[in-house]
Amino acid sequence: MKRTLIILALLLPLSLAAQKPDDPEYKHDWRFGFAGYPLIDQLFFGYGHDHYYDPIDTDHIYADYHGDCTMVGLFSAEYSTNFTKHFTFAVSGYLNSVWTPMYDYKGNKNGQNLGLSLHVIPTARYNYYTSQSFSIYSSIGLGLIFGTEKKEFFATPTLQIAPVGITFGRKVFGFAEWNGGVSYLGGRAGIGYRF
Repeated sequence: MKRTLIILALLLPLSLAAQKPDDPEYKHDWRFGFAGYPLIDQLFFGYGHDHYYDPIDTDHIYADYHGDCTMVGLFSAEYSTNFTKHFTFAVSGYLNSVWTPMYDYKGNKNGQNLGLSLHVIPTARYNYYTSQSFSIYSSIGLGLIFGTEKKEFFATPTLQIAPVGITFGRKVFGFAEWNGGVSYLGGRAGIGYRF
């Protein structure tokens, strides 16, 4: 009897370890949301640099010019894999559309410039606290931004950091995070689905 109790006492920690309490309840999730101020898109598409001319160049006097730049904002889609309860790897995609009216030198509208940017950011997320219906996390991502406008193409690296984010809900959940970086400043919020 004593021998059986010793064997059971030795096997109990092994059986508890085999249950892997660190495994997340859901292994994957999709998130869809809207992000904050598109910083890099404003720099590329905002035309702030067009107000500075070469003093010798007079072509701008009779050239087309643009009106105010309008942006839709960054819509996001993200796929995540939860390796443990505390570590998640995600790939996020953000899409922004931009348009600007064009005018001739007399002030008559003669067209419109259209632009598009795609931000692809692999992200590592650390979940500080995780329960069945609530979590608090931080994340960091490094990726690329691709854009096109006026038949020109650009690509640039991006870094995004979310010092704090939360999720609330179970299978269908909401999320909100405070974020800063090259792609955007401010927050990102939306809805997700775990499976």
